[in-house]
Parts: sequence; structure tokens; C-alpha cells
Amino acid sequence: MASPGGARWRAQLRGWRGGLFALLGLYALGATVFLVAGGGRPAMTSLVAMEAEVEGGEAAPDASQASSVDPPSGDGAATDAAGPVSTATTAPEPPPACNDIDPVEHNVDAGLTGVHALGFVTLEEQPAAFAGYAGCPLIVNFFASWCVPCVTEMPDFERFWNTHGTRVAVLGLAANDRLEDAIATVADRGVTYPTGLDEGELFIDFGGLGMPTTVFVSPEGQILETHSGLLTLEDITTRAEEHFGR
Repeated sequence: MASPGGARWRAQLRGWRGGLFALLGLYALGATVFLVAGGGRPAMTSLVAMEAEVEGGEAAPDASQASSVDPPSGDGAATDAAGPVSTATTAPEPPPACNDIDPVEHNVDAGLTGVHALGFVTLEEQPAAFAGYAGCPLIVNFFASWCVPCVTEMPDFERFWNTHGTRVAVLGLAANDRLEDAIATVADRGVTYPTGLDEGELFIDFGGLGMPTTVFVSPEGQILETHSGLLTLEDITTRAEEHFGR
């Protein structure tokens, strides 16, 4: 027959066991609710990631991980809300070739300096201005129909004009001569570069001392050299290279 102490001990043991089972049941219930809600979702590791980890490389990102970086556009062009951003620039127009300059299209500009502030009259009796030659090297040749050296050197100026005219402008001015005689001389010598008439004192302003006189003018309108006397094609070319580098 069991003693009263043993029966009491067994009753306490059954109570503890029942309480433990109750706690385990509550824990299991809470864990189940937690997993169903998604909070305890175990991390999934793919076979590829496992192999990479074994080989010492970086594991490939899991397909379940969403990227926060948007993929680049197909053409790689930068875009904004208004569309692609244009980076194109308009190239400035190149200056006209020196032999394309028409001094008749320009007016005398007193605001300019040096030669570019002066004007003359063409053999067609049209007003013209040296301002049109701003930016171009210029050779001014003073001639006269009665001057033998003048008439002799004019074909060499024409040859220089034909080979260097895009880079150096040439202008012939008849000084102390009648208009009709200057026109006849230009036609007879086959001159095609612009020509005009010195109706005032351009010959003196340019520093002329005798006929013929040739003046080399910088693109800024400054007189670089005034030469009185005949020039050959070689002389003209050499001086143009010295003064203009062309």
C-alpha cells in the first residue's frame, strides 16, 4: 500500500507535466502563427549559390531579391522628363575667302582704325570701303597707265592673286590717272583682282613716294610695309610670307 508522501509527490509530478505540455502547446501555436504570417520564412539557397560558395566565389544573387536599380535604356542616351538631352552644337561659319570679298558691299566705318577706316571708288565708279578687308591680309598696288614699271608688274600681281587669293587679298588703285585710261590698262593686262581709283590722297596716306607703290596691310588694318618700285612675282610672294606667314 503506497504511503501518503509518495501519492502527493506523484500528484505534483503530474501537475508539472501538465503545465509543461501546456507551455509547449502555446509555443507551438505561436510559432505556427508566426510562420503562416511570413515572418519566419527561411532563406532559400540555390544549388548554384552553394556550389559557388564551396569553390570560394561569390554566391549569385537569389532570384527572390528585387533590384532597386532600374535597367539602363536600350540606346544608352541620357533622358529626362522632356525626352532625350541633345548635346549637339552648331559650328561657327568660317570666314569668307579673301578673294570672295567685295569691298562695294561695305561702307566706310570711322569707328575702325588704320586702313580699314578709309574708302575708295571702283573703276565702275561705285563707292567701296577697306572695311570689307578686315580680317584678311591685303596687298594694295598703286599703278598708272603712263607708268611703265606699273604696267610691267601687273601680270605678276595677277599670278599671285590666282595662287594666293584665298588667303591674301589684292587690290589695284589707279593714282594720278584718268579713269578711262586706268580701265583700258586693267583690261589690256588681264587683271581680274579688284581695282579702283584713288580720287583723293590715298597714295600719300599709304606712304607712297613714287610709282609704282605697293603696300602690305595686316588683317587688323595696319600698314606693315610701303615699297616704291617694281616687284616681281618672287618679290611679292617673299614679302607676303614675311608679313603674313602665307
